[in-house]
Amino acid sequence: MEPPPTAAAATDGVDAARRGGESGTGGTTEPSPSAAPDLLSSLPADLRDEILLRLGLRDAVRTSVLSRTWRHAWQSLGMISFCFPKGTPPSIVENVLLRYTGPRISRFAVCVDQASAGRIDDWVIALSGHNVDSIDLSGYIGAPLILGSFNLHSSIFSCGSLASLELCRCHIPPLPVGFAGFPALQLLLLSDVEFPANGVNELEVIIRLSPSLQCLMLFHVYIPDDCPDALIQSPNLHSLTIHSEYDVGWRIGELPCLEDADMMVSFYDHHRLDFEDFLARFASVRKLTLFNPAEKVEIPHTLPFTFHNLKDLKLWTHFTQMDSISLTFTLLRSCHNLENLEIEINVDSDQTVEAYLDFLDAQWTYGMCANLQVVRMTYIPRIPNEIYFMVLILSNARLLRTLYVDTCPDSSDDPLAEILEWERASPQARVLFEGWVGEY
Repeated sequence: MEPPPTAAAATDGVDAARRGGESGTGGTTEPSPSAAPDLLSSLPADLRDEILLRLGLRDAVRTSVLSRTWRHAWQSLGMISFCFPKGTPPSIVENVLLRYTGPRISRFAVCVDQASAGRIDDWVIALSGHNVDSIDLSGYIGAPLILGSFNLHSSIFSCGSLASLELCRCHIPPLPVGFAGFPALQLLLLSDVEFPANGVNELEVIIRLSPSLQCLMLFHVYIPDDCPDALIQSPNLHSLTIHSEYDVGWRIGELPCLEDADMMVSFYDHHRLDFEDFLARFASVRKLTLFNPAEKVEIPHTLPFTFHNLKDLKLWTHFTQMDSISLTFTLLRSCHNLENLEIEINVDSDQTVEAYLDFLDAQWTYGMCANLQVVRMTYIPRIPNEIYFMVLILSNARLLRTLYVDTCPDSSDDPLAEILEWERASPQARVLFEGWVGEY
């Protein structure tokens, strides 16, 4: 997709034709009385604007060549969307953005690269003069990844009408005095951003002053050590995603409307001794993604609560060590209404403990996986413990319909093929191997 032309370039051809006609060097100087009327110029303004609103940005700018009536029409539309594809020259972004004089920008999205990183300030300042619904300053800076690749201008905090804000690889500026928040903000995505070291946790302030927030996504957000932990607490938050190496800089507070949680954290320094309390924050979710801690955490054999609404559970775990095996069963014992289970193996190493089927069967408790219907096993290295776990599921899950494995036995002697020989608790249960024709 080519970037939108500048307004000046779009109208040069028309002006040149007019000048040529007026000077006698070509073209028609005046239309004859019998010429057909200019229907495009005579369209009502509301109909013209409706046409422009249905066009993409590039085509809307191109209408400038149609006639004098259309020349600046796109620039004063009541609403417009600026979505620039990757590689758009910064000069084109500025030419189009700065020419717009209308009140509302529904979306501004640009793929930030080395050429445009130094021009972001001017764009954010220009955006703050309009009512902007969505700003997306994500994109590709270049390899290697550099945290805080550009400084974000403080005018971003003047965009009070924002419903969606996505920021990537930037330094967040200090909050201005009297910051009123983002009262309409529903989605906030921060990826590889760095907050200032000023002793105030700005992330918490932004969340607290965004009462309409429904979706919060934090990917490798850096909060300085001198700042207190951010309390992630929001009355209307439905979806929470945190991907981080350490659980530092934030704490989970009350989230009464939370339905979906994706917690990809490797090291639980803050919650290692109270991992049970950490999990309790997600007791009401319908969908949970959890990364198995890289170090041992303190957790009881059975949790004092249940995930009573949980239907979908994805675990990034492994079966090579007893800690990870125990955590997997502790979670499954508390998911009585679980219907879909996905286990993605995140460690490719030899098992250090042998969890035979008798041992795993002893972990099974009454009501465990009573509603389980679909199990997906991905990236499995075919160690015995994983095979025993799949056999356990087949032998005990009475409503199971599908066990999907993302690999297939190399031969009939492959240990993976052994799971086909075991009796299944559910008469509807089928086993699907990736790459095999048919089902078993």
